[in-house]
Amino acid sequence: MTEISAGPEDTPQASGAVLTAGRLFLLASLAALGALATNIMLPAFPSIAADLDVSTRQMSWTLSSFFVVFALGQLCVGPLADAFGRAPFVIGGLALFILGSILCAIAPSFEILLAGRAVQALGACATSVLARAVARDLFQGPALTRALALVMIAMAAAPGFSPALGTSMTYLLGWRSLFALTAMAGWIPVGGRIVS
Repeated sequence: MTEISAGPEDTPQASGAVLTAGRLFLLASLAALGALATNIMLPAFPSIAADLDVSTRQMSWTLSSFFVVFALGQLCVGPLADAFGRAPFVIGGLALFILGSILCAIAPSFEILLAGRAVQALGACATSVLARAVARDLFQGPALTRALALVMIAMAAAPGFSPALGTSMTYLLGWRSLFALTAMAGWIPVGGRIVS
């Protein structure tokens, strides 16, 4: 079972963590949530705009609201997690991400969609920042280098495959399915027992 360090006093030496494929996958999942949530919905802009009766230009607010909250949240979550421990912020971030995704999936109006995107971003900023911090807590030396490299690859890969996935899902299942998928993606680290 992979554990997130409970507090700032935990050190890589104390954790005794071994670099495994499961741990790498779960850290990469945490890191990629923000990029997945942003890029998967881009192909669905025309469908969302038509369904919620807004212009395609107004859809850019779904990106702006996400990026502003994501950027500002990162400034806060890192120092707070250093002071109070990683686990509460990773768990809270995943919960907010899932909640925001569900809110987007059921949004009856554009305003609710924007609110859902902001909640989603608040959760994603925590998982993105803390994926790297948790890797530094758990590993050291070559293992840390490999873990951080995979986390960065996951963050870079998510924008590559998610638009194609978004196009297919929007065509087959409708745009709301995209947010159902991101909610499930937020559950992967929990289901994978990264949180103990």
